[in-house]
Amino acid sequence: MNIPLRIVGILLRVLNVLLLPLVKFVGGSKRRTPFPEIRNEMLQVPAVDLAERIRNKELRSEDVVRAYIQRIREVNPLINAVVEERFAAALEEAKKADELIASAQTIWLIKTYPLLGVPFTVKESCALKGAPLTGGSLPRRSVKASVDGEAVANLRASGCIPLLVSNTPEYCLSWESYNHVTGRTLNPYDSRRTAGGSSGGEGSLIGAGASLFGVGSDVAGSIRVPSLFNGIFGHKPTADVISIKDHFPNSTDPKFRNLLTVGPMSRYAKDLPTLVHVMAGDRASKLRLDETVYTRDIRIHYLEDFGFNLALPSVDEEIKIAMFRAVQYFKDHGLHTERADLEHVGEVLEIALCKLQALEDVPDIFENRENPKEKHSLLLELGKAMIGKSQFTLAGVVFNILFNTKYLFSREEQQHYLKLADDLKQQIIDTLGTDGVLFLPSYPTAAPRHYQSFGYVTGVTYSMLFNALGLPGTQVPLGFNKQGLPIGIQVVAAPYQDRLGMCIARELEAAFGGWRAPQ
Repeated sequence: MNIPLRIVGILLRVLNVLLLPLVKFVGGSKRRTPFPEIRNEMLQVPAVDLAERIRNKELRSEDVVRAYIQRIREVNPLINAVVEERFAAALEEAKKADELIASAQTIWLIKTYPLLGVPFTVKESCALKGAPLTGGSLPRRSVKASVDGEAVANLRASGCIPLLVSNTPEYCLSWESYNHVTGRTLNPYDSRRTAGGSSGGEGSLIGAGASLFGVGSDVAGSIRVPSLFNGIFGHKPTADVISIKDHFPNSTDPKFRNLLTVGPMSRYAKDLPTLVHVMAGDRASKLRLDETVYTRDIRIHYLEDFGFNLALPSVDEEIKIAMFRAVQYFKDHGLHTERADLEHVGEVLEIALCKLQALEDVPDIFENRENPKEKHSLLLELGKAMIGKSQFTLAGVVFNILFNTKYLFSREEQQHYLKLADDLKQQIIDTLGTDGVLFLPSYPTAAPRHYQSFGYVTGVTYSMLFNALGLPGTQVPLGFNKQGLPIGIQVVAAPYQDRLGMCIARELEAAFGGWRAPQ
């Protein structure tokens, strides 16, 4: 146990309680305008079905793209998730897709452009050529992506049409999507609450029915947490299967590829395998996604929390109940279910953070490409950020200090916790094998109120642990709590067994309803 880290975690929880009245006052006591209904049937068709209907000339890509553009324009004033759109270019690409379909053979289209004409959205950090790549940072506000990120390029090569890039925190360093360039993204289920981060713009748009699926990235829960908060599916793949090339921010440290992953966020579970297959490109064969998976052959392990730990927020009872209902569902259908008995779970906070702090090259929000010699005082910028006078966000400064601070762990402690990480990973692999999955929370609560992120920051350990271990995780919505906020769980598998988690996600979607539009 690292005492300073536990003390910080406890202080953050106390701070969160003390600030709650102020947070409620600043964030408002009433919900804003009721969310507009989805009236166009085209907006409720999964991507793989939509591609088939477009290919069979039952729908035109141009009409589908127009429908999504209209929905985005309708809801973005309520959620503020769009950084920059490319609607005119998307419509031109949709017209070309329709022309190609009119003249080409169906078999050739399936093999060459399996998702031809289907629109999607992109987290700004994942690089869409010609679109902003600011990282939500004022010093980078003029930066544009010169190329597509590899995952984005693979989707475009399959025929998908990008509509826009969506909002993130500054340098993706927060679980609240806020920065000084685009502002704050709101949750479509309750505007007083966060859409999460760092893929919060994607989560909000997809949850609002304004995007069918999107490209997200995840270094510490950044796909799974916003997917949870916005009631959608999100998949963090096995480490280093989907390329992170041209992602911003990035690191020259080879270990970073084991922490940061790019993956899909979607309203429909049935789309996840196809999206992962396309996004992974040549590496997709590692995941054996073309193999048939039978739900009845999968073993279910579950863990409702990481045990008593004052430094971690408690898991909401409604999330635990939702998990137990999911476990019982599979038990009733004859699957093997049992509670996981894992060692070292009492030290997961230390394990996860130690992996992050072991990086040699950490992205720096103070880096200035135009003036590399410019220096910033961390304490001065922290003070300015606290009173809103810094060009950097408070979250960005705090996390920059955290990632650059190497004094929480001695060298001996670091080696100890890295060894525990290896041991825990091996135990999970041995437990799950090639036919098991692990149910547990993605985050201890439903979406918190705006400004509460700091108090709940250690709660992201539930997701970050599996970045540290390089294991795949699929976020699955399981309905709503009493406040009408989405809740759900993540389904973790052993390395390269991603197909198991996605299979379970589809089964739970059928049993519990999956994504449901904001009312």
